[in-house]
Amino acid sequence: MNLTEFAVKTVYWFFLYGCIGWCVEVVYAAVKEHKLVNRGFLCGPICPIYGFGMVGLVYSVQLIPLPDSGSMSAVSIFFIGMVLTTAIELVGGWVLYKLYHIRWWDYSKMKYNLGGYICPQFSLLWGLGSVLMIKVVHPLLARGSNPMPFRVMLILDIVLLILFVVDVIVSTAAAIGLNKYLSEIDELRARLRVTSDKLTTVLGTGAMTADTVLDEQKLQLALAKLEGRENATELRAEATARVAELREKLAAVDRHPLSTRRLLRAFPDMKSLNYAETLAATRTAVIRLRELAAAAKETARETAANAAEKIKKV
Repeated sequence: MNLTEFAVKTVYWFFLYGCIGWCVEVVYAAVKEHKLVNRGFLCGPICPIYGFGMVGLVYSVQLIPLPDSGSMSAVSIFFIGMVLTTAIELVGGWVLYKLYHIRWWDYSKMKYNLGGYICPQFSLLWGLGSVLMIKVVHPLLARGSNPMPFRVMLILDIVLLILFVVDVIVSTAAAIGLNKYLSEIDELRARLRVTSDKLTTVLGTGAMTADTVLDEQKLQLALAKLEGRENATELRAEATARVAELREKLAAVDRHPLSTRRLLRAFPDMKSLNYAETLAATRTAVIRLRELAAAAKETARETAANAAEKIKKV
């Protein structure tokens, strides 16, 4: 196999196993959370960390001298796979954290974890998975891909590489956009806390809970308590404006065209270096706004149905 064929084959395995890894992540999330979620950093159906891991594993196994039997033992594959994939997960998690100041996965709750990036429980799973992939899956896929003409594989690699590069650019923009949104939301929350403190001083009790901020009906009930109070008009206007700004920013996150919303759904254990509290609050608020919007639509639908029914009776 010459260098060109080696490169084409390597890219082919990278995309194939990256896609298989994505499928595994989606199935795992579906079983755990009972819903389908794109669990990759990228928008497309690929998890590059699996692609890198399997390519590295396949070539590592091939390069290591074999025993007289001509095949590497499952135990050897287990340890090679465990060490290699754990190292890739550690480096990948650390690099992503340093680049975006966000931890995309977090094993901090697992025993004996290292910085939340890796843990022995998952390392053992990677080792077992490596044995399965090398002993069973890879031989089957290798036999299936052998009949594929070199030119067809080359064209496929080029197309996938172009799509991959575009996806990386778009997903990177989404990650950067998420950080930008968190910064802006953090500032808006700080302003709203100042306003809430003013209301608490006037009313003698807390007036701006998280749910009050998101639910228009609860907000108006809270502001109604200002009637007859000093500076009531100014405080009402200030609170209404602050809440509107925050709601609009949260809605913008939910409808972001570069998949910022998808990243929030894909990584439920995501943690931000600079905006940890704001990230958690944003995730909860976006879900709550979605629920309120759905409830409002359902109420409007029922109202329209009741009105239509009354018209029919008339």
